[in-house]
Amino acid sequence: MKTFGLAWAFLRRRWGQALLSVVVGALGVAAVETVIIAERELPQAAQRAFGGVDLVIGPKGSALDLVLCCVLHATDPRGLIPLKEGMELARNPMIAAAAPVALGDSYHGWRIVGTTPSILAVYHARLAQGSMWNAPLQAVIGSAAARALGLKPGDTLVGSHGLSPGGEEHAKFPYIVTGILAPTGAGLDRLILTDIQSVYVIHSDPDDAEEAARGQGGPTGFGPPAASVIVAAFRSPVAMASLPRMIDASERFSAASPAMETARLARAGRPVIVAVMAIGVLFAAIAAATAATALAAAMSGRARDLALLRALGAHPWEIAAIAVTESCMLAVAALVVGIATVAVLAPWGAALLAERDGLVLTIIPNGGDMAVLAGGALAAALVAGAVPALRAARASIETVLKA
Repeated sequence: MKTFGLAWAFLRRRWGQALLSVVVGALGVAAVETVIIAERELPQAAQRAFGGVDLVIGPKGSALDLVLCCVLHATDPRGLIPLKEGMELARNPMIAAAAPVALGDSYHGWRIVGTTPSILAVYHARLAQGSMWNAPLQAVIGSAAARALGLKPGDTLVGSHGLSPGGEEHAKFPYIVTGILAPTGAGLDRLILTDIQSVYVIHSDPDDAEEAARGQGGPTGFGPPAASVIVAAFRSPVAMASLPRMIDASERFSAASPAMETARLARAGRPVIVAVMAIGVLFAAIAAATAATALAAAMSGRARDLALLRALGAHPWEIAAIAVTESCMLAVAALVVGIATVAVLAPWGAALLAERDGLVLTIIPNGGDMAVLAGGALAAALVAGAVPALRAARASIETVLKA
């Protein structure tokens, strides 16, 4: 007996119910697969976005804010720290490299960061084209920013006030692009770097600023040199045990570890992940229940077909195999459609996330994930087809014919 052919013929006769089961099941598969990918890839993407930053020294307040603002560059800064005192803290022997980060301006929504060349050592970055700046109002562009903005060495750009598009332009102070950084996969790729003195030049008294821009002096109207934060890389992981606590004990500074804050954020987001996973499992359960109900109704409605098969010598378990085969065909279809949906939408979502927040997800098919999804789909199919299959197998020819 051609079990597969019969199962396919029966499914075609009730294609509407079959389609509903496949769609609901595919939603469940897609939701579960999305959660699995997000749970595995988001922490890794955050680690890549941190680059080599092990420590952020900033003003008193939330450590998570410091990481989101000045490492992931996803939020606005909340204050300043005195540059001289902050750099003195960063000269600790346990710190291998440190650099200030001064925020406040942007170019078409891409952040302009005042810093020092030592930031390349913090992020383990290097130049791909051109050279580093050697004077204020020169800029080195991260790879993602350069690609999106179409900038190259020798081009000029005019920053605007604020970190969002539409701010007042600093038309008197154009930047000259001197170099392009090689890709790092970190937040550095999305930044426009300039000498920290450029920030003081632009935001100081106009007369002093023009003199400073020509290299004839320094700004006096900006006040004491300050920065948003200082980012640092440890010389040894042992520094994590003592250095942040020592900084937190000071009156003016707080310390944040990107790795620790990411772990805390992941723990805080665990209920959301569990909820989405539960929704996916619920969809899958609904699909299985729908398929089981439809199969049971179909088995009752095709009594004459089953009786004819039994009269032709089909074994009861061969009749039962038809129901199980139908259920497995629905499960396979739901699995394929769900995986295909994620395969199409996940790269689009990953590209959007990379563009908005700089988190680069690696969407690569994982054999373990596929095995989990396939096993779950097979289990759901067997459960959905079990009751209809047993009913068909236990029915005698006389009972079926009387029905």
